[in-house]
Amino acid sequence: MRVTLINPPYPKGSPESIFIPLGITYLAAILEKNGYEVNVLDCQVLKPSREELEAKISQWQPQVIGVTASTLTYWPAVEIVKTVKEASSNCVTVMGGPHVTVLDEETLQQNPEVDVIVRGEGEYTLLELLKELSHGGNLSKILGITFRKDGEIIRNPDRPFIQNLDELPFPAFHHLSLKKYQVFGKNYLPIITSRGCPFQCTFCMAHKMCGRRFRARSPKNVVDELEILVNHYGADAVTFYDDTFTFDLKRVFEICREMKRRGVLPPWDCRTRVDMITKELLAEMRSANCQLIHFGVESGSPELLKAMKKGTTVEQNEKAIKMVKEAGMLVAVSVIIGYPGETAETLQQTMDFLRRTDPDYVYVCVPTPYPGTELYEHIKAMGWRLSSDWTRYDEQTLVFENPNFPAEKIAEARRKFYNRYFSPMYILRKSLRRDFYSRTMARIALNDFLWRLKFPTWLFRGFRKSRSQNSSR
Repeated sequence: MRVTLINPPYPKGSPESIFIPLGITYLAAILEKNGYEVNVLDCQVLKPSREELEAKISQWQPQVIGVTASTLTYWPAVEIVKTVKEASSNCVTVMGGPHVTVLDEETLQQNPEVDVIVRGEGEYTLLELLKELSHGGNLSKILGITFRKDGEIIRNPDRPFIQNLDELPFPAFHHLSLKKYQVFGKNYLPIITSRGCPFQCTFCMAHKMCGRRFRARSPKNVVDELEILVNHYGADAVTFYDDTFTFDLKRVFEICREMKRRGVLPPWDCRTRVDMITKELLAEMRSANCQLIHFGVESGSPELLKAMKKGTTVEQNEKAIKMVKEAGMLVAVSVIIGYPGETAETLQQTMDFLRRTDPDYVYVCVPTPYPGTELYEHIKAMGWRLSSDWTRYDEQTLVFENPNFPAEKIAEARRKFYNRYFSPMYILRKSLRRDFYSRTMARIALNDFLWRLKFPTWLFRGFRKSRSQNSSR
């Protein structure tokens, strides 16, 4: 059976962050391991026209097409499915990803071109689906799918999460042209070593895909993949893309020691929480060539951190940033401005926090209530206007109206943040440093600066129009 897996493009004009699609490369790997003929098409880098996409489908003649969809890329994904059905009406179309995992029935109701939704972790669900399609197509017992039968939408029970992540084959990066993802001519490759997040952040939907129980790969399995990334794919730097890489401190110690034992020491970065590091762990990570740690600090306001259910404090955030710097690594943080409950005072607290801690990079976003999050339900319960135009859910565009903190104030606050952390002087200073991560942060800042020049009113994109059309959900 021939299968084509597609990563949809970003909506036209939205901020783009080209990154290797881990999800569909994991799917490609397990399908190939089980004898399926697989093609992968990443529309975010290839940007095929409708005609070119139709030509690819005609050339490959897949019997099944799988398209992944975040909230932001949902409508581009739907357009791809429609194009596929027009080019090959007998092809079975499957959608997966976080957005359709939450809105599976709505997706099928609104889009007759979509045949099946795969919910949550897709590896074994898609594999079982293909086996059933090869033998007559009895889908009633496949866990983790939503589909149509005789005009009725059927939602099968959830599939249990994969417990032994070591049994999964490594992502099939050989399907991608890695040069198209390079940063400064360097191969910057991702690895994910765990799944599941037990924390309660109100704005996050990660648990909808991978659950709340932390599950991790063994240190040996992780370093086995690192060796392949470095020796086979030529990784110049690696990013550990786990939600909370250091959740299990002992495991990270073992990973670092195994990296050093084997001499697999590319520059690397990771994402974690401020309350899940120690000085000893940071020293071990630095000795294994970790160069950058990302923290989601979100706010300098104790009240907003409580409202977000972060489970951390301003003092912990400050201490963590200081510890990372003292360990000789760079630190990047994300902050959210305009969260419900935001005031001029809380914004000033965040500005003061950033001045005190002086992180190397700051990612500024506006609150984005993804379906399936507590924030989404809160805004609906408050009766605030909430856009259903998913192409605006890019973390840079306002999608709901907070009568207590209007959009103009958010725009003014964001300008202040950007003037400090994305100024030409900041970009120049980072660009002059020779290390990969400083130059990468400068490139990100430059792209953001140029994007804001091109789209100065992006924050309000479609917002006033949506108000007049009453697009609330």
